[in-house]
Amino acid sequence: MARSRWKAPLLILAVVLGLGAALVGTYVLVYPPPAGAVPGVDATLSSTAQTYMEAAKRNDCGMTRALTTSHTTAWCDGPRLLSYRFVARTGDDGECMAYSITTDTGLDGTDRGGTEGWSFCYRHTTAGWRLWDQGQG
Repeated sequence: MARSRWKAPLLILAVVLGLGAALVGTYVLVYPPPAGAVPGVDATLSSTAQTYMEAAKRNDCGMTRALTTSHTTAWCDGPRLLSYRFVARTGDDGECMAYSITTDTGLDGTDRGGTEGWSFCYRHTTAGWRLWDQGQG
């Protein structure tokens, strides 16, 4: 009699644990952790920008998301960044990095990839330099 009394609660516990594990697994697939150490508050703007660009080229969504504020989107799912070349620091405060980037598809959603100018602008936050804005030019 005591044995059957525990069957239902154990079954419910197993189902809840199984669903929890599935949710954690799904979260890790959708939001993978960074593939390395995230630059901290003491990192320079230049080193943070370099880490961001390398992560974008490797399609390391965990790193690009960790280095991006909620003000803009992380470079992650597309287009695929094939190569980049630093051009100059720009902006009134020098917190933007201009690059010549090559992508597999167009940044405007077309199938035409190619090379064009793109800028990444950063802000210093309590966590360190983080991507604040980006765009053509």
